[in-house]
Amino acid sequence: MTVQAKIAGNGYEEIEFYVHNDDLINTGIAKTSRPGTSFQREIKTANNQEPRLATTTLGSRTGTAGRARTAHSTLLTASRFSRAATAAAAGSTYSDAPVILRFISEDDKYFMPAAKTLFEYIYYCESNVRKAIEVIFQVKKLDEKHDWWWSYSLARCYYALGMHRNTEDCLRRSLKQQKHISVYLRLVAMYVNLNQPLSALDVCKQGLSVFHEYTPLLLEQARIHEMMGNSAVAVKYYRMVALQNPSNMEAVANIAMYNFYNDQPEIALRYYRRILATHMPGPEIYNNLGLCCLYCNQWDLILPCFRQALYFSTSLKARSNIWFNLAHVSFASGDLILARRCLQNSLAITEHPLAQKALLSLNSRVKAQNKEGL
Repeated sequence: MTVQAKIAGNGYEEIEFYVHNDDLINTGIAKTSRPGTSFQREIKTANNQEPRLATTTLGSRTGTAGRARTAHSTLLTASRFSRAATAAAAGSTYSDAPVILRFISEDDKYFMPAAKTLFEYIYYCESNVRKAIEVIFQVKKLDEKHDWWWSYSLARCYYALGMHRNTEDCLRRSLKQQKHISVYLRLVAMYVNLNQPLSALDVCKQGLSVFHEYTPLLLEQARIHEMMGNSAVAVKYYRMVALQNPSNMEAVANIAMYNFYNDQPEIALRYYRRILATHMPGPEIYNNLGLCCLYCNQWDLILPCFRQALYFSTSLKARSNIWFNLAHVSFASGDLILARRCLQNSLAITEHPLAQKALLSLNSRVKAQNKEGL
């Protein structure tokens, strides 16, 4: 049961078991960061207007380069919460019962494996963080020479409860005992969640000094620089990741996107073809291939790519975006009637703001042409 429930235990998208309320605890973090030390950055607007702030969060990554949880993990997460809800509805008091490690003596060789198994079952299956903390405290009380794993697990529990200062102390203590990659990644995730990218980059550098050219740490550096707006630096690290792991979809997709928006669609087309050859086909890949073919003037491949994108698309939002891009292709070919139909299809699927603006602009343009003709 623990193996089936352990989905994102060592990842960056763990479930928030409790709502973080910094006003009621004494471990709160300052919400206003110093200039230049957060993911907020100023964006200059047109017509000499005042600059506005743009904030990038971890949850905003979509498409081929995003990190989305699978449907299997979502179902298991739902089942975990359904079990907890069923127990609460039945009036069960088992979840509130204290856990005491008294069945196995601390001198027994199976004591530590049994304690770790019990902690993982409570943490992953029951989703009871406070009871899991009780297990850790009892282990530390019985065994003063505990290993780094218990400090790391205690940090995960504190992080789920929103106690970030305690989380950092436990992770630093765990690093003193053992230089483990999971501790570095957890520290990076915590600093990113606290909107402290410079501290996260320092942790990445410390980890890379121990684990040279380790792909997850390089990926974290690239993601942080991308969220800070340093696209050129981010692509540098994405290229390092691609050299270490040529089949890494996120790195190759970000390199392709960088080349596409820097007026190099031919190079971007080569990278997207690489993704298509090494991964399962999807609507995003074919959609990007179609746009690259458009800007490369390969007109014989544009419509087949978008046709395949519509074939593989399953979500309404993806189909709406594909029809909007098809309208862009129609504009490039000079067929305004087809462009209008594509925009109408996009709006018929979902409410697409850009498609709505483009359709209004197209209607006004057609009306102006009709008046000139009369």
